[in-house]
Amino acid sequence: MTHRLLRTTAVALTAAAALTLTACGGGGGGGKGDGDGKSDQSAATASDAPPGAAGEDSAGKGAKKGDACAPADVKVEARPAKKPAGALLLVATAKKECTAYGFPFLRFDKDQATADMDAASKPKEPVRLAAGKAAYAGVRPTSPDGGTAREAKELSVGLQAANGDPVEGGEIPAALPGGKLRIDDSVRTSYWVASEAAALGK
Repeated sequence: MTHRLLRTTAVALTAAAALTLTACGGGGGGGKGDGDGKSDQSAATASDAPPGAAGEDSAGKGAKKGDACAPADVKVEARPAKKPAGALLLVATAKKECTAYGFPFLRFDKDQATADMDAASKPKEPVRLAAGKAAYAGVRPTSPDGGTAREAKELSVGLQAANGDPVEGGEIPAALPGGKLRIDDSVRTSYWVASEAAALGK
């Protein structure tokens, strides 16, 4: 009787131990599965996040580009270019970080229309300016078949938004070298570019 009782107790303990191990094993498996699920979810969340949302590296990669340069953000100067002869160089120096989109809208004197632009000068990307840095545009005032030339005494420069519309804030007056510039109907400007050489087609 005692022997039978001990045997029954041993069987019961063995069964209980087996059930405990099974439960632990199931819990362990469930825990691992939950952990993997969380990892997968975290990875998905990270991959879905927009660029730069997790912060920027020390080089500033992925930094927000910001807005188009507005008239209050830049100083525009008109300088004579050595080559080609008679060309004008526009220099837009940023007072704050901004982007020089497209090309300058040039208006001479009180002309109703602005000067045309040279499509071949379009850069791959708009020129991003830090404070103190400049974008450049070259102006070809005349051509052999440009019609009757005249002397312009005033120049105003308009800036573009990313969509090509004029930026609010009006036009920027830029003094002409020597107070005048000989132009004709073919007068045109390059896009804003990152160097003087590119602006003048060198």
